[in-house]
Amino acid sequence: MKTYFTTVKYAPNPDREEFFGIGLIMVNPESGAVKVRFSEERVARINRALGVDKSSLLESAIKQAEGLAKNHEAVDVKHLEYLSVYENGVIRYAAPQTLVIAHDNPEESADVLLEQRFDRLYYKLIADKQESRATASRSNNAFAATFRKQAKKDEQFKRHFDIGYSLDAIEQQTETLFPVISMDFIGGNGSIYCGNFIDLEVQEKTLQKNIAETFLVRNFLTSLYHSDSSQCKIILDKQQAKSNSARKALHSIELALEKEPDNLLIVSDTQELIEKVLHEVDEKGVIPFSRWIRSHPLNTSYSSL
Repeated sequence: MKTYFTTVKYAPNPDREEFFGIGLIMVNPESGAVKVRFSEERVARINRALGVDKSSLLESAIKQAEGLAKNHEAVDVKHLEYLSVYENGVIRYAAPQTLVIAHDNPEESADVLLEQRFDRLYYKLIADKQESRATASRSNNAFAATFRKQAKKDEQFKRHFDIGYSLDAIEQQTETLFPVISMDFIGGNGSIYCGNFIDLEVQEKTLQKNIAETFLVRNFLTSLYHSDSSQCKIILDKQQAKSNSARKALHSIELALEKEPDNLLIVSDTQELIEKVLHEVDEKGVIPFSRWIRSHPLNTSYSSL
């Protein structure tokens, strides 16, 4: 799936030709999808740092660009090319660049793929570290929150795993473009051993996206590190899994793990979960992923772009 993106740059003082990235526009001509986002936090910080007042010209340009995403007509790359040669003094559009997105999972819609890659690019090219970011694969139920808190305090668990590991941490290892995803815990031992809670009480579209992203992490890492036997534990709160409303979601997960049912953990006690995982990783010699990758060679021929 071929998409195009352009960054939007802001010059608080046009005479000085100092431009700062403040926004991202991405279009997919095939589906007509358009994504636009500006960092108001970054604009405010730039203005404060340089002692610049708000610019009505900038605000007008931002509204006009954001209108592209609300327009029902498809935006094609020629429009981005037009924007790149247009300037109003305080704002510039970079020449559009091509991004080819692999459609590895036939169940993922073009819109979902676009959303994932857009978020990844936005936080790579535009957002400052201070800007908040959502990790869609994180669940919000109380059971998962209790586990994360307990895992961080358990010294033995920490000897085996990185807890709450963000895939951004491998950015220095590879230039592969990847969505912003975190795993609840992850370790390595010649293969990958990781786990992620899935919240069953979210909207179906979000749930399917979270499930797909968890498996995407596993497929990505196994390809990137020549691993054939990775384990990706899908963890569910037993109370959620018993509810009638979760029946369809549970069935989808069970089908996805049909050939590896041991990777589905339905648990009701956080300490029991920690002990169960520790029993397995003690035998496998798992160490935190961030330590393991230092001595494990990358498969440099792999790319998910």
